[in-house]
Amino acid sequence: MLTLTVNGAPHEHRGDATIAALLAELGADPGRVAIMLNGRILRGADRDAVRLAAGDEVEVLVFAGGG
Repeated sequence: MLTLTVNGAPHEHRGDATIAALLAELGADPGRVAIMLNGRILRGADRDAVRLAAGDEVEVLVFAGGG
């Protein structure tokens, strides 16, 4: 289990230590979000490769439309 900060709040992540697994745990649609990891924008192609570590700060930014 990893202790992370997700969108400014503490989060205990129990899954695989990838961004993709975190998004699945959060129920986020990977096609509708952008990710910042420790203040840096993460490319979508890197979501399966980048490993999370205890103390990481993750921001999940959801794209929204409207009119």
